[in-house]
Amino acid sequence: MNEMNREMRRMSEREERLAKKADRNIGKYNNEKVSRFKRISNYMGEVRTELKRVNWPSTQILSTFTIVTIVTIITMTLLIFGMDFGFKNTLISMLSLGG
Repeated sequence: MNEMNREMRRMSEREERLAKKADRNIGKYNNEKVSRFKRISNYMGEVRTELKRVNWPSTQILSTFTIVTIVTIITMTLLIFGMDFGFKNTLISMLSLGG
């Protein structure tokens, strides 16, 4: 528990440092016209910073979620196919009895 609190505090402090650094960079360009290339460069830098903050899943978790997703898709496909087939045959048999 204590280790988790320490880790959360470190993450929070790191995010605050990064936010202060980003605020300083934004303040530089507020009053001046910034070139398109500089804006693109700033944007890509911000994207890189955000991607570093992402909590990426481990390979085991990712493969587990992938397997669950594939099994769910196959199950739902078979269920919908079965219902469609059953309704079609029921409708055809009802129409052939009436005619």
